[in-house]
Amino acid sequence: MNKKGKIIGFVGLVGGTLLLTACNSFCSENDVSNYLYNYDPVNTTFFETEEQGTNFILDTFKNTQGIDASRISTSTLKVDVYDPLADNYVRTDYDVSYVLRAFNTELYALNSVKITALEATEPTAESNRNDVSIIFGLNSFTASLLDTAAKQGIMAPNLRFWQEFDDIFLNYIETKNNTEKAYSWLKDVNLSNITYAQMNGYTYEDLQSYKNDPTKEKLEKILNGNSTDEAKSSELPGRYYSYLTTLGHNKFFNEEDSYTEDNKVDYYSHITKWNDELVANGTLEASEVMSGNFLALYQNTLAAKVNTLKTCITVNDGFYGHTSDDPINDSVLIEGKGQDFYQGWGDAFAKHGFLEGLFVYPIATMTENFAHAFGMNGGGQILAVLLTTLIIRLLFMLVTLPSTLSQQKMQMLQPEISKLQQKYPNANTNQYEKQKMQQAQMALYKKYKVRPALTFLTLIVQFPVFISVWNALQGSASLSSDAFLGLRLSDTIWSVLSNFAGWPGNGGWWTALVLILLMSGGQVCAMFVPQRLNKKRNKSIQKLGKSNTQQDQNKTMKMTQWIMTIFIIIMGFNLPSAMGVYWFAGALFNIIQSVIMHFVLLKRLEKRG
Repeated sequence: MNKKGKIIGFVGLVGGTLLLTACNSFCSENDVSNYLYNYDPVNTTFFETEEQGTNFILDTFKNTQGIDASRISTSTLKVDVYDPLADNYVRTDYDVSYVLRAFNTELYALNSVKITALEATEPTAESNRNDVSIIFGLNSFTASLLDTAAKQGIMAPNLRFWQEFDDIFLNYIETKNNTEKAYSWLKDVNLSNITYAQMNGYTYEDLQSYKNDPTKEKLEKILNGNSTDEAKSSELPGRYYSYLTTLGHNKFFNEEDSYTEDNKVDYYSHITKWNDELVANGTLEASEVMSGNFLALYQNTLAAKVNTLKTCITVNDGFYGHTSDDPINDSVLIEGKGQDFYQGWGDAFAKHGFLEGLFVYPIATMTENFAHAFGMNGGGQILAVLLTTLIIRLLFMLVTLPSTLSQQKMQMLQPEISKLQQKYPNANTNQYEKQKMQQAQMALYKKYKVRPALTFLTLIVQFPVFISVWNALQGSASLSSDAFLGLRLSDTIWSVLSNFAGWPGNGGWWTALVLILLMSGGQVCAMFVPQRLNKKRNKSIQKLGKSNTQQDQNKTMKMTQWIMTIFIIIMGFNLPSAMGVYWFAGALFNIIQSVIMHFVLLKRLEKRG
């Protein structure tokens, strides 16, 4: 093959990789909307009592760097209110009780508001201003979005907008819940009687206790409350079954009104509708809500987070994923895709594609079942990937057995091939010698029933299987939950190694480093071991000398092997860590297989002569 042909072949390989890696996501509309809500939940902060809300505000100021905590009290806190005429925030004499409103006797809400602590720091020589302002009542996504908008010069809504928007959303899901009564443990809950525990799933006391002493037992109580798989608690449902978690996805998707005319999902139809509604009903001015540019920024920022989602293949409904570093709000509800395996398998073919049905769904489902069987504790996911790798490699070994046997015969014929290469030393440059050598080589292959084309067929089969395994492990929801020595198998090795937060005490960083070293070392060993064994078997052949043709073939083979090995190592940095485990285990399998085949071939060579 000439240089141009090699370049075309390599470009074709890369292009094929990019094409096949675009496997469809198994995430349903509800999965995506659950993810969206987890990224952008309500901005309102809830409390059980007005006192809790006041203490939260005071503690936030006291714990802010640079503030003299002894200067902070309710008398020094003032509320800044937005004045649309002045297009600015104006200091008022309102105290913190102004921003804490009661939904009912058991639930208070902190509005989205700017509060200033007067004389919170010592004046400096440069400035006599020692007031400190903090904005409350914004989730982390909204706060980040406002910063981005300010940097890009995009006009943002005022703070009151987020409060009013949350009120529309809460009233909407209240109506949905009261009308449909789809969730038995929430059927009698509405905004006039809902408690803090029902809204969030846990008590405020339990939350503070966990923050002060974050143990696994306390986290389990916050997440599950008194609920079980068989029965959900209406009084203390846990975060997984709380009012907001259960109904929150309606902010972005509802089967009744979230589809466009061409039957596509518009996850932002409610956002746009409610934004316009606040102006239409006179609640806010047009300048106080989301502008067109801000709404586009909002949609694009959220879309960037969810467009690449693939970790949605799971057997049963459950909470998976990794959306933040907060263990309480980290995971989202993912719909089960395999309660009935055959139905799920059929849906994979019909809704997602041929490769997804043939390989991706079965491999992901197998991994899911193994992970749950071994235990969802990080180590269970590792064992699941290892066992999945072993099964895939064994099945692939059976499929490629004819090719392997053909390669064995080619190895046995190396003395004869070497003699042909010596007989026609200029086959690379002399067309006549090249033709005569090819004829002699084909006659030799025909005599001993060797089929070189099987090797290429094996590569053709191996490629889509590799892509499918990649997408299956990327889609397996269980691999996105829990961590092994601080490393989540859904995280890419590069994303972990490039994050130095908490280093060197970050255990996940070291785990990722060890994994990439093991994977890289395994791939290099898997490449060298067959070469060394082959060299050992062919010592007698080397005594005959090497022709130019043989030398060129050896160089091409070694270069190809190095390119593929380096390609896999580079991919290992940018793919989920589960693929690193898969490649490491696969490399060990290849080494063992090469050693076994070496001794089998030696025995055959001994019998042959």
